Amino acid sequence: MQPDELLVDISFQAMTKKQRGTFIKLALRRAQAISLVNVAIILELKEDTVKSASITLGAVTPIITHAVDAEEFLAKKKLTDKNIAQAAELAVQAAHPIDDVRSSAAYRREMVRVITARGLTAIRDGEEKAGMPKKPILLQKHNEADGTQTAGVFPKQTIETTINGKKYSFKDGSEKTLLRLLREEGMLTGTKEGCAEGECGACTVFLDGAAVMACLVPAPRAHGAEIVTVEGLANGDQLHPVQAAFIEQGAVQCGYCTPGFLMSGAMLLQEKNNPTKNEIEQAITGNLCRCTGYYKIVKALEDASKVKA
Repeated sequence: MQPDELLVDISFQAMTKKQRGTFIKLALRRAQAISLVNVAIILELKEDTVKSASITLGAVTPIITHAVDAEEFLAKKKLTDKNIAQAAELAVQAAHPIDDVRSSAAYRREMVRVITARGLTAIRDGEEKAGMPKKPILLQKHNEADGTQTAGVFPKQTIETTINGKKYSFKDGSEKTLLRLLREEGMLTGTKEGCAEGECGACTVFLDGAAVMACLVPAPRAHGAEIVTVEGLANGDQLHPVQAAFIEQGAVQCGYCTPGFLMSGAMLLQEKNNPTKNEIEQAITGNLCRCTGYYKIVKALEDASKVKA
């Protein structure tokens, strides 16, 4: 890319009918958490024999790497327990793990073996989708839930946008994130910065009908967009049902993460009228509470779901 270019979209070809694949991410939480180790596996199969294999390792070396020896070993072989174990060992040899604050190199090396074997076994047994929700919570409005999103226009200077129903014009801030634009230019400080790398969800806002992490969105994306922040949840003096339920259930602890939870919860109720407890837990997997108070938060969202906004 050129210095003045920004990647706004990426796409991959769908797997063919002869291909089967899975992605396993080992992390501290189910969503929005940086991987300790991950593996992507795609196998082209002819009946029960591997025709070709692609095994890609992430978060174990400074760059994404293919487990070439493991891929070549699996070609023209059946996915027996012995062959799966051997392929997993060969994948370890490609890892050359890094050693950092999230995990030791030794742990990463062993987990490469474990999750590679787990992924290959799941494909063999037809269980690569086990545990995945059939209709995952997207935190998007119904009419936005087709997975598409307007790229928007990226102006060089003035950003014209609508926040909480009010028109804003920002002459400064094009070089910032949406989070910093809201806080520093819009003076809307309800949206919090917890990690600035997309892990904690404290900066969750609505952007054109979808819940996003403002710390990962470039400020110019706000141009021409409709944005809602935590300041815009209430209707005048009437609290949003999620806000009222948080107070009633004592779901607010230190309070720092609360704006993000409120936004995720409010968007969940727009997407799903009567979410199950599992769907509520899906909706807030990207929000980290450092006070570890998820029980009352889940209960508050259960109560709010019974009240129409």
